[in-house]
Amino acid sequence: MSKGVYKLFELKTFTDERGSLTPIELKDYFSFDVKRTYTVHNNSTKRGGHCHLCEEEFFYLASGTCTARLHDGNDWIEIEMDANTDAIYVGTYVWHEFDNFSEDGVLVALSSTNYNPERNDYIEDFNEFLKNV
Repeated sequence: MSKGVYKLFELKTFTDERGSLTPIELKDYFSFDVKRTYTVHNNSTKRGGHCHLCEEEFFYLASGTCTARLHDGNDWIEIEMDANTDAIYVGTYVWHEFDNFSEDGVLVALSSTNYNPERNDYIEDFNEFLKNV
């Protein structure tokens, strides 16, 4: 588990007369086994706004654009994400939120855990997050 660690990646796209292809070899970006995947789409407001105590995630845009905001306990970083260009690994204890989605924005998430409706893996209060990092 990578506490307080995030990594930014630039995805490679290959284009020829047929179109474009963006492969994502998961082993090149993170070491966890993917237990769940989900998409975030049709967004009209900020998504996320929490950190995880155990869960690790990998995010990329399949379509459109959005702004990712991450905090590692010390600093904020803001990333303007573009589809098939940018990807982000988010370890435990990293506050993460996504905003400013384009109309066609589709964020794909790969998770190291199955969903727990009790949300006991989450810290959803930013001040509480700062106390725990």
